[in-house]
Amino acid sequence: MINKMKYITIIFTAILILCLDTSVLANERTDLTEQMKDSLVFLTISTGGYRTREPWKQKSLSDDYAYGCAVSENEVITTADRVSNLVYIKALRYGQNEFINAKLKVVDYQANLCLIELDSNQLSKPLKPLTFTEDYKKGNSVDSYWMSSDKRVFSKRGYLDRVRVDKVRTSFVKHLRYLVSDVSQRTDSGEVYCEDLSPIGIACRSNGDNEAGLIPAETILKFLKVVKDGNYEGFGCVGFAASDLLDPALRSYLKMPETLNYGVYVSDVFTLGTGCDDLKIGDVILKIDDTTIDPYGLFENPKYGQLELDYLITNKNAGQDIKFEIWRDGKSLEIQTTVKNFKSSDMLIPYHEYDLQPEYMVVAGFVFQKLSREYLLEFGADIAGNAPTNLYYYYLQSAFKPTDERKDIVILSFVLPNQYNMGYTNLGQMIVSTYNGKKISSIDDVIEAQKLNTDSLYDVIEFEMDNPTLVIARNQISAANAFVSTNYGIRKLVNINK
Repeated sequence: MINKMKYITIIFTAILILCLDTSVLANERTDLTEQMKDSLVFLTISTGGYRTREPWKQKSLSDDYAYGCAVSENEVITTADRVSNLVYIKALRYGQNEFINAKLKVVDYQANLCLIELDSNQLSKPLKPLTFTEDYKKGNSVDSYWMSSDKRVFSKRGYLDRVRVDKVRTSFVKHLRYLVSDVSQRTDSGEVYCEDLSPIGIACRSNGDNEAGLIPAETILKFLKVVKDGNYEGFGCVGFAASDLLDPALRSYLKMPETLNYGVYVSDVFTLGTGCDDLKIGDVILKIDDTTIDPYGLFENPKYGQLELDYLITNKNAGQDIKFEIWRDGKSLEIQTTVKNFKSSDMLIPYHEYDLQPEYMVVAGFVFQKLSREYLLEFGADIAGNAPTNLYYYYLQSAFKPTDERKDIVILSFVLPNQYNMGYTNLGQMIVSTYNGKKISSIDDVIEAQKLNTDSLYDVIEFEMDNPTLVIARNQISAANAFVSTNYGIRKLVNINK
């Protein structure tokens, strides 16, 4: 009995010691709350923009917020999605009661980053810049920090779970993201994450309530470096589409030897982005900058493990050199080229139109618009299932393929009923082919086309897919425009973004 009690006592003591050790370890957590007070700001933001289907009307102002962290004595960074269609922005910092005027200095929607400059004359003292580190240790604990609207600094804990090359919330581009698991609170508004004493990224997305996505330090540091150097052109964009190359028959058809068991198939080439001038459909990308690409379009990164090949392009700044080793016409070739970036507005169908009034033209109540992804989203989040088929086809097949002959898709969106367009009021979502015989590639073209055929009594508009031809009596356009402007409250009948 005595031996049994002694055994139980030993076990109990061991458990107690283990619990004490765990408690000590927990107390050793590095808390940077005090050190962060002069490096964090709360940003109050007002955004506006224009209605997509009625682009002459402004949206009501919407109030939002974000968290910023200092990267200089009067500059902070946060996520770009918070400042799209920005009207004004102000900041609060620790130890100062009044708001500080701020302005947007640089925004990159493709990387989802922006740099905001605070009025240094209104700062009671300089901010304390943070120094980001590119350290990544899978499984390590990390802490997030942010300052609330009542100027209190909060922190939460999580764990570095994995990395992923993921589509950016504000763009079509895929960038590297750290994923943090077991977070106890949703973080997606620019909260800074630290590993021990070092900031490693800022929060940009929450996948549910217990996982956060981070913009990593390596992206932030490259962004800040190029901004400081001036003439910021953004990161690289991929100028092609790739698909898996697993079929032995296709490899044989491409005359690839059996020993060449890697490489990914180029299934499409755009007219924009990195590689668009150099690659061809049917090429096989074997390596990018001497990094081997496997048949799934993946490669082995020594720091992160397997990543998508997009990372090798979107992790570079525009203008940097890049090398492709490809298989073409039964032999291996090496292509030296340059990393390219392009803006959403360069696309045939822009992915977004942040900070811009949509392009449109109202003629006698007929509303002509430039097609964009935001327009398609008006039909529902599931564009493929809800958007008109003829419009979705261009988005699916040609969004990244503008040409000199066709820079935009111009549509007749809908018709504002009036006595001058009777019989046409049910028309809409039709792609304009010609206007007075001129091929239409932009809203600008419509203006030029109206000057043609001066002897004609009519403007004649033709559409794709055998839709009915539209005829507008020229002598009625002025009166119709006046009626539409007065009765529909459209003060500006034309908007073109030069």
